[in-house]
Amino acid sequence: MLIRVPDYYGDFRCLAGACPHTCCEKWEVVIDEDTACRYFNVSGPLGDKLRAALRTDEEGDFCFPLDGGRCPFLDGENLCEIHRALGEEATSVTCREHPRFIEDYGPFREVTLSASCPAANALLLGSDAPLTFLERAAADPGEDGDAWLEYLLPLRARLLALLEDRSFPLRRRLADFLSLAAEAQALLDGEREEGIPALSESWRPSGGGSPAGERLLFPAALRFLGTLERLDADWPALLRQAETVCPVPQPEPLLERIAVYFAFRYLLKAVNDGDLLSRAQLCVFAVLAVERLAAVCGLAEALRRFSCEIEHSSENLDALLAGFWQMESLSWRSMLAELADNRGQLCRSTWENDSRLCKE
Repeated sequence: MLIRVPDYYGDFRCLAGACPHTCCEKWEVVIDEDTACRYFNVSGPLGDKLRAALRTDEEGDFCFPLDGGRCPFLDGENLCEIHRALGEEATSVTCREHPRFIEDYGPFREVTLSASCPAANALLLGSDAPLTFLERAAADPGEDGDAWLEYLLPLRARLLALLEDRSFPLRRRLADFLSLAAEAQALLDGEREEGIPALSESWRPSGGGSPAGERLLFPAALRFLGTLERLDADWPALLRQAETVCPVPQPEPLLERIAVYFAFRYLLKAVNDGDLLSRAQLCVFAVLAVERLAAVCGLAEALRRFSCEIEHSSENLDALLAGFWQMESLSWRSMLAELADNRGQLCRSTWENDSRLCKE
């Protein structure tokens, strides 16, 4: 099995007690069954405390409910009492893996570091070089992958290449990224997925401009985010503030790295349901929303907050993906209008032949 990671993965170090936004706050700590069974057999005062803290949540999973917004085992130095007393191996799978997002695709595994983690965030935004990915072999033989991987892997490679082609302005690249994803979605919808590799190789922007249309994305996007379940109580206030301030230009290389981070993590998930375009929209949406929020709190904090609220809530992520299809203001056409240049034109391929992409 191959394992793919971002090029800064090996430099990651948990900040532990020095972390300004510890992962042991705000999120309920889910405990896997094997770890919970171990806790039932721990002796002494710590064992008593572990068993007293264990609960089951609405899904029937073991968990440690938060105490005053903190894990009950987070001590006064912002360190884990369980880790200190019993070692890292005694913590739950959730705690050992965070801030890693791990996706198994059969013959390979991809691991990213959540941008909600301050240390991972600093690594992602700590360079203006194109973000690349490293591969290494693992002892695990892996399994057969979904048949769609054969088609989606070359497509993702081309989409990543479009994002990192610095001969064009970033907004042009994002528009091209969306346009190619839309054409590939049409092939998936028409059960012609075998044509995706050829499309990936031959696709070129049309080079012609099209009317940008009315810009609907903002402030609708920020208001929609405010309707979702929130992790931090001040998230809606931050979104409202972002509506009222003028956007501040952010470094294109860093916005590009954010786009690539999301594209690497999400595009291949289309093997599960065939919904490639919504995930491409997520990548563009993340860049544009973070760019707006950065005018209020700075780029790194804007990315951290967006990742916390969206990437760590399956309900919020699902609602956002559904909104891309259901709301015209969040549609891919609305995003293309937002990406249009100052002349009201953008370079893209046509969408008119696909009724699904053009539906209201």
